[in-house]
Amino acid sequence: MAFGGTSAGGDPVALDRVLARAHGVRVREMPGDAPTLLEERDPIAVRALRDALRVADLSGFVCMCWGDVVLEFFDTDERPLTTVTLHHGYSIRWDGWPGDALLADGVRSLEWLAVRGIAVPLREYRVAEQRQAEIDRTARLWVAEIPAPLTPYTNIFLDTSTSGGGLTGPQVAAARALLPAAYPDAVDRILRLCAWYAAGTGAYSGYPPHERIPAQFLDLENHTDFARAVDLADDAAIAGAVRYLISWDTRKRLARLLSALSPAARRKVLVHARDAESRRWLERRIAGLQ
Repeated sequence: MAFGGTSAGGDPVALDRVLARAHGVRVREMPGDAPTLLEERDPIAVRALRDALRVADLSGFVCMCWGDVVLEFFDTDERPLTTVTLHHGYSIRWDGWPGDALLADGVRSLEWLAVRGIAVPLREYRVAEQRQAEIDRTARLWVAEIPAPLTPYTNIFLDTSTSGGGLTGPQVAAARALLPAAYPDAVDRILRLCAWYAAGTGAYSGYPPHERIPAQFLDLENHTDFARAVDLADDAAIAGAVRYLISWDTRKRLARLLSALSPAARRKVLVHARDAESRRWLERRIAGLQ
């Protein structure tokens, strides 16, 4: 996981200079006055923790959580020296900087804790790492299905999952204008958009947000062309067509889309619904047309 943002300035090695005077460290959970989990005075161990807190950048990012643990460093006279909060093995918070600092190798600090019996932060980091690997894998599958004329927009598409919103109207219009020249046949175009919509997670929920983008292009296609495409669709395209029909944002035009489907196409849609609940939902909508 990488946090964005331009460098916020400041001195990345300021903390390291302070920690050069550290004689020991106490580790507590966050937030509040939680009990001490660990107290370490071994100079080699303290030096290893100091090395693990080397900073790569002061990005200005501020994590919204309290942090995993707080590290309370003290000097040779047992006086408080400074405190540092660890955040997910990626960043640290220190009063000497306006925002959180990105660690050069954050997992080292979590490993330092784990070998001393504080294993939860490292375990959570590994789980998040695996989750991110799966997110990246499904994103690659989704990107691979982007119609060729739209590939220059790949980063813009993916960024919608960071921002949490879809494409703007002007962005949809500009990208959509590229499709007819490459795919002048509307049915062929719809089949490609449906196959794209089925890629990635294929979740009916519409998340991650970037997976909703093919539907924004399908919204601009004629319902009779959509019906013809469903008749010809292979498994991948029909999966995308069903996902489009199930989508919340499609419901304003759902009746028109379902009405345009042939009896065979309606059966095809029902067969390819991914779960019984979705199949029953579509059956009720189709029955309501009669």
